[in-house]
Amino acid sequence: MRVVLVEDHHLVRKGLRLLLEEGGHQVVAEFARAEEALAAPWEAELVLLDLNLPGMGGLEALPHLAKRAKVLVVSMHDEPAYVARAFALGAKGYLPKHALDQDLLEALERLGRGLRYLHPSLTEALLEGQAEPGPEVLSDRERAVVALLAQGYTLSQVAERLGISVKTASTYKGRALNKLGLMDTPDLVRWAREQGLA
Repeated sequence: MRVVLVEDHHLVRKGLRLLLEEGGHQVVAEFARAEEALAAPWEAELVLLDLNLPGMGGLEALPHLAKRAKVLVVSMHDEPAYVARAFALGAKGYLPKHALDQDLLEALERLGRGLRYLHPSLTEALLEGQAEPGPEVLSDRERAVVALLAQGYTLSQVAERLGISVKTASTYKGRALNKLGLMDTPDLVRWAREQGLA
């Protein structure tokens, strides 16, 4: 199977490449940023995607990558909210980074047969989890920025109320979007109101 790696840590990419090649798979491209992966003209059957990436987050990039290949998320996040969100956005598999090398190869084998893959350690947690991330995935500052935006404040007004720069407020908003797998401010406002933050 031809595979693309989207992972910002060089050592992790190198380890994944070695495992994949030992398993008979071919790594056709490697990217440290989602934006680079989306812009490049690669052809592959599978993308191994990390969620914590600089710039555009993995959840934000996932639906776009899923249009081009099957996506297996390989992430340190094993919370049910992240797993459920990844599948909702088009992932075909989810593997925590604490998994064993044979787990990775098993995941690829299942995806190659057109099946989904969920690591056994995540199954029970996912069944008990929620379909969308809750406020607990955000830091206090991120939550404050989101709550004020949902109340109708502009970004500059949010910055003024919190005593921070507009750039810092924008950074918190961007981090919240990445963590929640949302695309824009209207999505963020809807989510905040559903969660009772506004």
